[in-house]
Formats: sequence, structure tokens, C-alpha cells
Amino acid sequence: MTRPLTQPGALLPQGKEWSSEGLSPEEAEARWRQHFAERTESPVDITLHGTERFAARLISRGVGQLRLLHLVAPAQKVVHREIVQELAAADHLIHLIYSIRGPFHARAEGHDFHVEPGQFALIDNSNRFELDMYTEHEALDLIMPLPWLEQFLPNPLSHIGKPLQMDMGWAPPLAAMLLTIAREGDNCPMPRTMVAEQLGNLVALALGVKEPVSVRPSTRLAQQIMRRIESDYADPELTPERVAADLRISKRYLQALLTNSGTSFVRELNAVRLDKASALLTDPPSRSLSVAEVAFRCGFLDPGYFARQFRKRFNATPRAWREMG
Repeated sequence: MTRPLTQPGALLPQGKEWSSEGLSPEEAEARWRQHFAERTESPVDITLHGTERFAARLISRGVGQLRLLHLVAPAQKVVHREIVQELAAADHLIHLIYSIRGPFHARAEGHDFHVEPGQFALIDNSNRFELDMYTEHEALDLIMPLPWLEQFLPNPLSHIGKPLQMDMGWAPPLAAMLLTIAREGDNCPMPRTMVAEQLGNLVALALGVKEPVSVRPSTRLAQQIMRRIESDYADPELTPERVAADLRISKRYLQALLTNSGTSFVRELNAVRLDKASALLTDPPSRSLSVAEVAFRCGFLDPGYFARQFRKRFNATPRAWREMG
């Protein structure tokens, strides 16, 4: 079953669902703006297009290194400010925005294009961009680190700003998978890193790539590392040294493999552990477990460190998250 919406008035934590229902239009609008202004992935400013009422919903799903946002919102203008500092590899993101209902117009450096319902387009977060949605709309936003996408798609930046139909060619399987992830949430029968790999291949298919990126031995090793993290996350002694030894490579090479994929061992391990803890905290049969026990079952030996990392990831303490679940 899909997890319930957060309580009215709650902020918009990552990996949760939120609705403006039960809030005054002023409070809902303020929280909507605040959430997107504070997003570490791609902070944006939002201006509403003269709507008399504010009604919105957001579902945020983590999929390995990716994040999928499912948004239902009123007419608005979204402005992603120019990033002054040099982006770290993991912070250079590509947004695949799929319009389900309501068109939008996009302006970015060197691109000016219109996306109709049933179409999708790629947008680069390293430059300033503007999105104008002049009517109520529903959209999916798949957020992908550029180094990760480059494993599946040669020269992703060459596809920026070119709208394509989701019901033509090889795009329909991508549309179906995105909608399933948005709908099913945590009910996934396989590790999320493997789901992310499938998404990468489907994006390449949808864009009509004729010469896919060859799967290099280094890519296979990086995938093995990710899968090991997914399977053994609960082991508190899971370390990069141990995984490197099991794969018969050096720790330095392991770190380089993940850096080239736009991530790190600790980042991936914490992400998996925190996602598992999030699900465990709101699982009815596990409500009798203390927060410390949840932390331990997910591989955290220090409850204080777990609580700090959880709050940083989900913008809520473990106890508050359990109450909202």
C-alpha cells in the first residue's frame, strides 16, 4: 500500500508524501516555497500565477542515486538560479521532466522550448533555467547525477531542451516505469540500485540512442559495489576496505570508481541505511522497536549519528517521522 500523506502542516521531507489539504492557502503556499528553496539538489524560487487558491501535492521517492518527484501544483513559475560555484560531480544534475497534465514553457541557456502533456524533456541544473506552468499541472521529475547518466547515455547534454513524446518509439516503457515508481513507492521487489540501472537503460532507449555506452569493467565493478551495499547494509562492519578486499581491488580504486559515478561509499551506504530505517520506523509491526533498535538493525552503531544523519536526509527526527507515518 502507498504510505499515507504527512500530517497537515508538516514540512516536505525527502522520501515522504505531502498535501496542502487542511492548510490555509497562505500557509500551504509558504511551505511549498520553503521546501523548494531549501532543496539541496536544485534550489528554486517559485512565483504563483495569480491563483486564488493553493492546492498542491508532492511525492518524493529515492531510487538508488536518483530521486523521483511526483508533483501536482497550481499555475506557477519556477526559477532555478545560476550556480556560481563550480559543481561537484554528484551535484551536476539532469532533470527529466515528464508532463502528465498541463503544458509548460522552459527557458534555459541556449534553449527555449514548449512541453505538452505526454511529452518529456531533459534540463541541466548547472545553468539558470525557468519553467512557466500557466495552468494547474501534474508532472514527474526524475533527478539524475550527470556522471551516473553518462554510464548509459553518450553525451547527455546534447539531448537538453528537446521535447519528445512518451507514447512513441521506445519511450512508453520509461513512462510506465516512472508512473509505477511514483505509485508503488517502497513496494519494490528488487534493490533500488538495480531499478535505477533499468531506468538508465530506458532513458537511453527513449532518446533513441543507437550507440549505447559500452559497459566497461570499471562500470561493472561500480555496480557490484552498489549491489553489495544494498544486500549487506545492515552489517555494521561493512566498510570500503572490506568490500575492496572481497573484490580484490584497492580501497583507493574503489573510491575512484564511485567518484566517477558521482558518489562515494559512505554516501551510498548511508542513503540505503536511512531509506531502510525510514520504512522500518513507519512499519506497523515494528512500532514497538525503539529508535536505537531501528538504528542498529539498519547498520548504525551510534544512535546519535543515526539521528543526525536522518534529520539531515529527511528534515525530521526519527521520532517525528514515526509520528507522521
